[in-house]
Amino acid sequence: MNTIDDAIPAEYFANPPYRAELLSEKSGWAGVMNRAGFNCLRFKSKPGAVVTNLETAEAIAEKWNHHGFSF
Repeated sequence: MNTIDDAIPAEYFANPPYRAELLSEKSGWAGVMNRAGFNCLRFKSKPGAVVTNLETAEAIAEKWNHHGFSF
């Protein structure tokens, strides 16, 4: 499963619209923020993982905004 298909918003925080945000320029880590600005990014196959790179976060946010997601 690829990273984009493995991503899900945190339960109870799935509140669109979603946007990608760079969390650290030094590390390059990025998250996917919900409408309230909370990083709601999670991965089904990686419990505890909440960050990715900016390019992937942008693709995840676009997918969730336009195609939804499934828990």
